[in-house]
Amino acid sequence: MNLSTVYKKALNQEKLNLKEGLFLYENGDLSDLMYVANELRKKIKQDQIVTWQIDRNINITNVCISGCKFCNFYRKINDEDAYVTDINEYKVKINELYKLGGKQILLQGGCHPKLGLVYYKELFTVLKQLYPDLKIHGLGPPEIHHLARMEKQSIKFILEELVKSGMDSLPGAGAEMLSNRVRKIVSPGKCSA
Repeated sequence: MNLSTVYKKALNQEKLNLKEGLFLYENGDLSDLMYVANELRKKIKQDQIVTWQIDRNINITNVCISGCKFCNFYRKINDEDAYVTDINEYKVKINELYKLGGKQILLQGGCHPKLGLVYYKELFTVLKQLYPDLKIHGLGPPEIHHLARMEKQSIKFILEELVKSGMDSLPGAGAEMLSNRVRKIVSPGKCSA
């Protein structure tokens, strides 16, 4: 296998197999990969307009029950430096985002043992009232699963309620590990893959 063959296959929009993808990961030159990606973009999106999403990550809380071994961020609910972001802090951060031309926030944090669906619905509603054109890219699959468990509701119900309250999209955060064996070791309190 050689790089030019794999690049040619990609440029022809042929699906790469796992071996080819791994080969690119281990051997591909970044500038070549960027070139291939740009050529594919031009084939798919003919108007040649390229945009950037200016957004801001805002952590809702650092309290989490997941116990992820790699997380240097989380705190237990009674830790001295545990917090839940208040509305005034959101305003400061969102106003800074708007000054830079951004209109989207990524709201994430931990699986807080006491913040339920009502809290998130109220938060999203207030943020949309204050900033009607703000896009809320909020929570992640483990947080949604956690809310569903806490509320004894389906994941579909939780998502529908959050969307009604102003959530525009859902990030993939926390869903990266697809091996349940690894998830149990690394993130014992998170949902399965």
